[in-house]
Amino acid sequence: MGSNSTRWGSSAFGWGIFLLPLLAFSQPPTFTNSIGIEFVLIQPGRMTVGRFQPPIPVAPPASAAMGRGVGWSQQEYALATELIKQDARPGFPVTISRPFYIGKFEVTQGQWKQVMGSNPSAFQGGAVQDNADQHPVEQVTWQAAQQFLAKLNARDKRHHYRLPTEFEWEYAARAGATDDIPWKTIWASAQMGGKTTNSVGQKTPNAWGLYDTLGNVWEWVQDVFNEKLFADPPTIQTSASRPGKQHVLKGASFVGDVKNATYLTHAAGPGNGWDVGFRVVIDAGNPTPTRQIPAGFTPLFNGKDLTGWHTSRTSHQGTTGNFYVENGAILLKQQPYGQGGVLLTNKKYHNFELYLEAQIDSSCNGGIFIRSTESGMAYQIELATPGGLGDLLGERMNVSTPAHATTIGQVWKTGDQAWNAFRIRMEGDVPRIRLWVNDQLMWDVTQPTNDFVAGATSGMIGLQAHWSAVYSAAAAAFDMTGSWKPGASHRFRNIAIKELQ
Repeated sequence: MGSNSTRWGSSAFGWGIFLLPLLAFSQPPTFTNSIGIEFVLIQPGRMTVGRFQPPIPVAPPASAAMGRGVGWSQQEYALATELIKQDARPGFPVTISRPFYIGKFEVTQGQWKQVMGSNPSAFQGGAVQDNADQHPVEQVTWQAAQQFLAKLNARDKRHHYRLPTEFEWEYAARAGATDDIPWKTIWASAQMGGKTTNSVGQKTPNAWGLYDTLGNVWEWVQDVFNEKLFADPPTIQTSASRPGKQHVLKGASFVGDVKNATYLTHAAGPGNGWDVGFRVVIDAGNPTPTRQIPAGFTPLFNGKDLTGWHTSRTSHQGTTGNFYVENGAILLKQQPYGQGGVLLTNKKYHNFELYLEAQIDSSCNGGIFIRSTESGMAYQIELATPGGLGDLLGERMNVSTPAHATTIGQVWKTGDQAWNAFRIRMEGDVPRIRLWVNDQLMWDVTQPTNDFVAGATSGMIGLQAHWSAVYSAAAAAFDMTGSWKPGASHRFRNIAIKELQ
């Protein structure tokens, strides 16, 4: 699974953390999914992980005057001060590059039962006979958490559920704190010191509206445990590249030492089964569009649902692709992995100018289809980075005069939050086709003939998620496994058209 977090810079052992949100907000937006899991939006930002700055002790005789009774000599105080300076570490910076939704609470026993049909928990009600369904589910292995996520994803195709990365979890749980958590805050927010779990949400939330990040149950994250996290050279390490079988637990439990075992700890599983649970994450996509649809264009997408669109049931790319709307954008994903598809407008168009904005995951292949048939035969604007971005080619047909967007690299916006604007103009039975990207002309070509086999002069607008041959040895001969990454998506927004005479 991909990670939204990146690590770089000097590495050091330590526990402190510094946070800097890229987009400031007071109370993040929230929503509740179909089984009652409440989510809080976490905006991108930066933090410093592994910063350790122990306090300098009070020098005698001031310590004695303050009633501390340290009893150190001046030489011992000087030695302690020097050791503290040697032990201090600056930490390393981490960037959370995309917004994400994280569960406001740990996954409860009631939510687990809705998805899994069973309840593995040891504490089904606690010391008092309250509602067990409101207690966090526990006795959950990392593998069992993955099974829950797989079933939840199959049940709710509007979102992609996963565990948070370690850095995402730490960033969200810290909620802007830059130093150790005061005991007053811990006692107000931590579920600890009992003989059982407690119903979620009984204590004070953190500054970003999350409950029980301190205590109650340890929480699984996606990453494999790396015992050298604070000592490694400055390299990027994702869960996929780390060795080992143990995954990371965060946050401590109702029997844990919350002061020293919260999000400041990089701890290995499996832990005690009866105090281990998890919370879930949804990728949030991107916030409200910043560009506006050009004047004179009619929207093809209402920003809320797929009204006016349908999935092709005859495309060789696949017929079960996962296409849905999230945060004002259409997301195209493979479903199941390896099977893509084409999302088509219900209406056909002849002469037109099309406008849309796209966000393209790297190493994934897709396209914008124009004058498409129901089976996906079309002139296509290639959407693939690297390779072929903005080129004109044919899907299931030969294009007499292809075109290459040789200057697209000069205007293409990169980065996880970048949207790029496409404007495509198509005119004539024997078509002249032009492409602008971010208001810059890429190419202008007129075909010598109509390349459609049946001589069609109108067709649908289509958005393609390319298939990936992963199911058989014969399919591997096509070498298409790199066409789409697991869990990746292409996003489209502000889709509009102006029909021409």
